[in-house]
Amino acid sequence: MKLHPSDKIPPQKRATLFKLACEEFAEQGFKQASLNRIISGAGMSKSSFYHYFDNKADLFSRALEQAFMPFLQALESFDVSTITAQSYWPFLKTMTQEMNQVANDSPELIVVGRMFYRSQDNPEERALTQYLIDLSTRWLVDLIHRGQELGLVRSDLPEGLLIDLLMSLNMTMDRWAINNWEGLSEAERVSLWEQGFDLFVRVLHSGEGHP
Repeated sequence: MKLHPSDKIPPQKRATLFKLACEEFAEQGFKQASLNRIISGAGMSKSSFYHYFDNKADLFSRALEQAFMPFLQALESFDVSTITAQSYWPFLKTMTQEMNQVANDSPELIVVGRMFYRSQDNPEERALTQYLIDLSTRWLVDLIHRGQELGLVRSDLPEGLLIDLLMSLNMTMDRWAINNWEGLSEAERVSLWEQGFDLFVRVLHSGEGHP
């Protein structure tokens, strides 16, 4: 990840700014979000803000990227070619389980998730998150290819259709969980993750071997 001018903001102040930005974007949506309210709450002047950010869209993108940084770094650093036939399904299960646990332990990520999914309802705003979707899609393509090489992932569907099915399933389950998060017990959240993982495997599995 290349450095952004906002990386020069003192860490505590930057964390406060991004927290307020995520809350505002999640509650109001990008278009209606008040930049003045965000920077005022963070104790930052407009001139100072524009020293670090180009505009509100730049703040949105940077706050989102910062929140998802651990996941982005994990996706970019992992070499799928190291996965074997024996480790493929356990790897998938462990990875998704760990992500679910991070969300369970970090309530602030639920706000970020709402900010992300609210932007998906508007084509203009969706463009602000496209790089995240592109990165996830590229990683999923690599994972599918590796699974097909190992004879574990189906190849009877067009690749584009398989990717769309998996991305749609993941985003639908994720959005529903985020929107209903506070009403779910921890046991219900775990059960929902298990059911979601089972659906994901059922779509992906070739029928060979044991997922």
